[in-house]
Amino acid sequence: MAVIHELDSHMADLIAAGEVVERPSSVCKELVENAIDAGATQITVELEHGGISYLRICDNGCGMSPEDAPIAFRRHATSKIRTREDLNAIGTLGFRGEALAAICAVSRVDLFTKQQGCVEGTHLSLEGGKITANEPAGCPEGTTFVIRDLFYNTPARMKFLKKDFTEAGYILSVVEHAAESHPEIMFRCIRDGKDVFHSPGGGALKNAVYSVFGRELSKNLIEIPEHTLGGVRVWGYLSKPHAPRANRTYQHFFVNGRFIKSKLLQAAMEEAYRNSIITGKYPYGCICLQLPLSLVDVNVHPAKTEVKFAQEKQVFSAVYAACKNALAGDDNIPEIQAEPQHTAQPQPPVTGEQHTAVTSREPIRASARPVPRGGSTLHSPSVYQVREKPRHSGFLPFIDVDEQDEQALRMPHEPVKQPAAQPQFPSEQHPAAEQTEQPVSQTMQPQMQETEQETLMTRSPARVIGSCFDTYILAEDESGLILIDKHAAHERILFNQLRAKADIPTQMLLQPVVVNLSGEEYAAVLEGMEQIQSLGFVMEPFGQHSMAVREAPAYLDAGDLDVTVSEMAQKLLDRRTPVPDRLDDLIHTVSCKAAIKGGSRTSIQEMQSLCDRVLSDPEVTCCPHGRPVTVRLTKYELDKMFKRVNQ
Repeated sequence: MAVIHELDSHMADLIAAGEVVERPSSVCKELVENAIDAGATQITVELEHGGISYLRICDNGCGMSPEDAPIAFRRHATSKIRTREDLNAIGTLGFRGEALAAICAVSRVDLFTKQQGCVEGTHLSLEGGKITANEPAGCPEGTTFVIRDLFYNTPARMKFLKKDFTEAGYILSVVEHAAESHPEIMFRCIRDGKDVFHSPGGGALKNAVYSVFGRELSKNLIEIPEHTLGGVRVWGYLSKPHAPRANRTYQHFFVNGRFIKSKLLQAAMEEAYRNSIITGKYPYGCICLQLPLSLVDVNVHPAKTEVKFAQEKQVFSAVYAACKNALAGDDNIPEIQAEPQHTAQPQPPVTGEQHTAVTSREPIRASARPVPRGGSTLHSPSVYQVREKPRHSGFLPFIDVDEQDEQALRMPHEPVKQPAAQPQFPSEQHPAAEQTEQPVSQTMQPQMQETEQETLMTRSPARVIGSCFDTYILAEDESGLILIDKHAAHERILFNQLRAKADIPTQMLLQPVVVNLSGEEYAAVLEGMEQIQSLGFVMEPFGQHSMAVREAPAYLDAGDLDVTVSEMAQKLLDRRTPVPDRLDDLIHTVSCKAAIKGGSRTSIQEMQSLCDRVLSDPEVTCCPHGRPVTVRLTKYELDKMFKRVNQ
């Protein structure tokens, strides 16, 4: 009996669809690219329930004839390439002829298309890859695809999809990237009946970039004057060094009108910022490249999001030089503006430009901005002013901590000192660290006392026999000698308890802070809102894909909220805990200062209690700074040192 058999066409289409159609945004990407290839100047994307139940892409491109429309849904049917030589110079976004066949294999599709100048158009209905209707229809010139019930016949794929607003965020990112790569096309995105994105078209890249990046990010963008090196032409916009981001979310690269992800281009862009940007922060911007089609291979990734350059060094040099020249031509001076004085002075007449700014949501402030040496700062179609917000501007004063709580930070059995001799924290300590002492006292003291009682009733598997230099605990068990760093161990215990259980004090903002996010970041924040709220943040959607922060942990400055929220969103995208690095840094400081110090004398009971905690908790292996807590010297190693065993 034969074990090898040929799959039927429907099964082959389902398998092929898995490579092309991963989620609704994959469908949107393929159809938007087809619309661009068809010469459209207006493209509308409409979706419901994250594009899973309904997705419509409408364009005013060339359309298809009644004869070509059914053929377009066959596998490997394309009008983009014909000969082997065409593969060496692909200038269209789509070319394989797999997209429509893959899409209709896992959904219900309606197609309305009409060529320019024709009296009537064509309507096709397909379900599971089969044409169920083919008839004349009245429709506008161009092509409209309606995709319903994605993965209705492959339920196993449905469980890998995320929530509706998350999938909608991916689709929005596809539309935004298309708008940047083709600023001559007007794009519109409608989500659940509401307009969420609109680019004006017209060919001006700055307008498209402003539509995607928003006002706050765009005000710190400078133009990259067109630069050509070795046949590689580079232009676009990039951020000023003083306004970095916590991640690379807004690093957008386009090669011959195609959005790609490239570590080579990332490295070239970031190399231009060497020694001029904060360590651990990243620039952002929109960088476009155009180079001969024969020098780039776009057929190296199923989703066509990665390319291969024939001359990588040349591409790197061109991008680096363009970015470096743009940065050198800008003064990079933050625009500091004074707060308005609320006096009843007469106002001068408002000019046309000023009127546009006054009607915006932000009040006009007197600008002390110097004239740049070169380049240009990206502005929206309307006039706006740029300013640096003062630190602490959105927070109420910090609350003082009760001094009695400091005693609770000591190890158990530590003799109680007189108030006058209580250890004090350094004066430069962060104010929020004082507030965080209270959760330390509430969580550490009762648990330490319980541990002491348990130790008295049961014998520890490791017995403390002394200490070394008043810094290291010496203990023995059946396998050998154990050395424990007192300070590192206690510091890690405090850190774990604070990070897991502490009720970090929060502060309501006097004025909400609006944080602008990308489509993917916005979706991630909405999906992980419960986790974010548990960290002390209270925020709500505001505008297209922005969040209004109304309450935040007291350890944060108002000026840090933008970076912090973006950092949490990126961690959620990477499926990590959204705890901000700033919170970890604060807990590091508090736990380090509260932990028992190396060199201080401790009793055998205290050391035994700490030893029990360390050996019973698998998470206490290193201090928050990475230093080891425990070192073990086995009995066998000791016997070898004293020549008691054969070596």
